[in-house]
Amino acid sequence: MRGYGAEVSTIGLVLLLLASTMKGQEVSEAVFDRQWGGWRITVAGDRVVVSCHQASLLVLTPFKDTSFRSGQWQGSTVTLRFQGNGGESLWIFGITPNALNLVVQHTLPTPASSTVSWRWVTVNPNLMRGASAPSKEEWIASTIFGSVALSVGGAGAQKTQWRRTEIGWRAELVYPQGVNVLYAQLELRVPPHWLVAEPPRGDAVIHPIDLVQGEFWDLPLLPRPQWWRWGDAPFRLGRQVLVLVANDTFRPAAEHLRAYLQSHWLRQVTLRAWSPDMPLERGIVLAPHRSPLRERAAALEPMLKPDLPPEGYVLTASPEGVWILAADKDGAFWAVQTLKQLLYLTDDGALIVPGIFLRDFPDFPFRGVHIVLDDYSPELHGRLIEQVWAPLKFNKLVMQVDHLKWERHPELWQPWSLPKEAAKELQRRAEANNMEVIPLLPTLSHCEYLFGTVAGRPARTNVDIAEDPDAAYAYCPNLERTYQLVFDLLDEVLTLFNPRFLHIGHDEVLNRGRFGSCIRCQGMPLHQLFAADVQRLSEFLKKRGVGVMMWGDMLLRPDEAFDAAHGGEPHNFWRARTLLPRDIVIVDWHYQPAPRYPSVKVFRKEGFTVIGTTWRNLDNIVGFSQAAKAAGAWGMLQTTWTGFGNNRNALKDFPDQFAAYIVAADQFWSTSASALSRGYSAWSVFETLWRGPTVPPMSGFIVDLSPIANLPLAKLVGASPQHLRGHKRWWNRRLFWLAADEEGTLKAVALRSVWLAGAPEEVRLPIEEPATELTFIHATGFAAPEEAIVGGYELRLEDGETVTVPLYYGRQVRAVTDERPLRDPRASPAWRLTTPKGSIHLTAFTLPLEGERVVRQIRFYAAHEEAMPLLVAVTGVTAKPVVKEAP
Repeated sequence: MRGYGAEVSTIGLVLLLLASTMKGQEVSEAVFDRQWGGWRITVAGDRVVVSCHQASLLVLTPFKDTSFRSGQWQGSTVTLRFQGNGGESLWIFGITPNALNLVVQHTLPTPASSTVSWRWVTVNPNLMRGASAPSKEEWIASTIFGSVALSVGGAGAQKTQWRRTEIGWRAELVYPQGVNVLYAQLELRVPPHWLVAEPPRGDAVIHPIDLVQGEFWDLPLLPRPQWWRWGDAPFRLGRQVLVLVANDTFRPAAEHLRAYLQSHWLRQVTLRAWSPDMPLERGIVLAPHRSPLRERAAALEPMLKPDLPPEGYVLTASPEGVWILAADKDGAFWAVQTLKQLLYLTDDGALIVPGIFLRDFPDFPFRGVHIVLDDYSPELHGRLIEQVWAPLKFNKLVMQVDHLKWERHPELWQPWSLPKEAAKELQRRAEANNMEVIPLLPTLSHCEYLFGTVAGRPARTNVDIAEDPDAAYAYCPNLERTYQLVFDLLDEVLTLFNPRFLHIGHDEVLNRGRFGSCIRCQGMPLHQLFAADVQRLSEFLKKRGVGVMMWGDMLLRPDEAFDAAHGGEPHNFWRARTLLPRDIVIVDWHYQPAPRYPSVKVFRKEGFTVIGTTWRNLDNIVGFSQAAKAAGAWGMLQTTWTGFGNNRNALKDFPDQFAAYIVAADQFWSTSASALSRGYSAWSVFETLWRGPTVPPMSGFIVDLSPIANLPLAKLVGASPQHLRGHKRWWNRRLFWLAADEEGTLKAVALRSVWLAGAPEEVRLPIEEPATELTFIHATGFAAPEEAIVGGYELRLEDGETVTVPLYYGRQVRAVTDERPLRDPRASPAWRLTTPKGSIHLTAFTLPLEGERVVRQIRFYAAHEEAMPLLVAVTGVTAKPVVKEAP
């Protein structure tokens, strides 16, 4: 046998063969086979199979050690006799069109010496679909076919026990010790028919679709725009997209948009110069906010008219086009990031921008991320620049550069030191994504790198400049050789990055060692030592035209902040504030939530520009951002404390620091509301951005099976057809049109089964479309034995080649009520659809082809008596087309 029921000549033998196969027994040919009306009784081997309306309902087992002797069918009565060492039996069946009665008398050779068990009746579980399992002698239930009544018992029997077995529900009759004659009776009443397939209403329809696969942004807009409202109608992007650019200021944003549309959405994009005196064609426009388009936009929505601050933009989308009106080049670039999140695939496979009116600008001009470079930074930080930070509108990147491969001082190299050309490439990638790079070289404190060491280990070089040689952490600020080394490194940094600002560190000066204790520094007030070092570094940088940033913790008293205030007693570093140039930018870091954040006001009152700085605590990010905005800070910086050779494992070891980017970006852009109230998972958003699209965009076709669908799926669990609706659905980023009737009822193409009258043996779908792979949404109506072939697909390709794919139960397909896993990696659960009567489980099976082939026809066929193959949807995808560069 090649599969359960695949080549059986009589329906009555189906369940018999299954039972025998599971028990490993040989199967005999039928020795008695009669039918009357819709009923059929077959005897083969040690089994009696009762069928009705062609479906096998019951397997009856004669008493042990007996075998069939004779049978007679007369009218509506059937008599069977069994005899052997176990005694002799007389079975009398009485049959009516929809009922069967059976009485059995079995005489034992001698009275039973112990309790007698007779495993007499096994019921096909398909008969019970939609009802609870039997537990008593009499079982009456409403099934998917109608009312079914079953009574199994016996005069003198102590009880009837029901058990679930591999082939169905088995009734076991138990008789007392000493019994000589066993009486058993059975009554079965069934509906006048099983399920009935509906006639087709037409032919399946093939729909070529622009995009049947693609991944779009389905999260909230991030960061949250300052104001927007949805419009009435979308802008639809065809395969050809026109981008009109008003001037060269906006060309970088336009080029970024073109690259994105081509790589992510397979659009062919033409960039064209445009001016207000030219006709406005349908497309995407990038122009200054102060242009004639402003009045046209304001006529549709007055909120779009007021002047914009720096980095601001207005974005509108309507059927006529998408208009981006920006205050400057930065605003245009951020508008493109918002537009990328707005792009959406409709249930018809169209790429659209929903109708929208949006006015947006940042609350902070400075929105930065701090990182520590090591040799893995090109992989980690390069990807973060392009996939996370720039899309979230961060515009500054503070790169801590302790561990570069210094040209003048190779003695400072560590195994994880980053080549300077790799650091420069990171800067290029950042600037291409509208992020300014600000190098950070720790000075005075956290200077382990100057001593060729890491925290806690002995110095291996430059010990002579250490303020405390036993704890090589801070350098001596009164030693000229200190500045020869530091200025060498600063010169390399400035030459490499050519920055506007450089961050000189200067935090946590007293964390390790004895600052101010060397012979050159003894007796000097520590705040003066601190201030003198800052002044000298500042003078060096200003001569090079570079602004200075520094950490602020050593300049705060404990009464001026709730954490990171290290400038109090006994050394009073805070007094250095009066000695520092007021053009130094104070980077004021606080990492713990606090009821107030007074430090920004402290620094602002003394004339400093301030950047608030946060880390991984999300509540602190929200609270400090709002306080910093109220106090007039220049912006916010989100720190990341990984690096020093461990960036390879950073995502795994410190996921909270990466999730914090999402909340920080949201809060730094718009401080008025808490980012934590928006309902998204920061880590989930980060993962979405980090991994990028999981599937490439693909064109293809949809097969609408609705005209030939012949069975409402809800009927298979006994629910009303209205409980399951057919509609267009996305699965695994691929589009499917689930078969439905005019009222929207979810249906399937159901093939031949003994449980379904009027269904075809096969259906043929004329496709005539190219594809690289096909995905079928399918199931079976009823369970079959594992590894049974229940049906299959046969594809006829353009060159006459035929590809046949048999469907094995448990590998590629299972019944709608069977949620066990599938063994074929090409198959996986698609949807679990819930009804009041139970759930429907549908499987997606994806069949790859060898390259792109034109599929002429798909034949869907049945190969099993009971299983009932079901097909709900078919989608084909084509190979990614080559997108030509637009002129």
